[in-house]
Amino acid sequence: MRGDPTEPHPDENEPDVPEPDVDEEILSELFVLLDDGTPDGLITACDMFLVGVPTALAGVRRALSEARVADVGKMAHTLRGTAGAFGATRLGRLAASLEDVCGRTDGASADALVDGMEAEFLAFRTILTSRLAAPTAG
Repeated sequence: MRGDPTEPHPDENEPDVPEPDVDEEILSELFVLLDDGTPDGLITACDMFLVGVPTALAGVRRALSEARVADVGKMAHTLRGTAGAFGATRLGRLAASLEDVCGRTDGASADALVDGMEAEFLAFRTILTSRLAAPTAG
């Protein structure tokens, strides 16, 4: 049975970058924990994330191009933890999948996972930077 023809197609008007899965509770707790009255700790942690993840993803790409699948698995494990600490749930799931794929020495499907991780990072970065720019309530 077909859906209502007046309803938009699910892909219609969707952005090119997928909407990220974010654990709002973790992200909010992070902001509370790191914002102790001075924004320095929060800004430093977020800057490290915003610079570190792309650097790590570039390292993953390099290791894949050199067929160092075991190294990619280790890097994916680190990215998984980093994403989890910031509430980037989907990014963490993709990193876990990459870690699993590399554990089976199946580097062939790794490129697609890294593509997804890069897109998800860009989407999450938008959320994180908008939160950093927003004035804190309190």
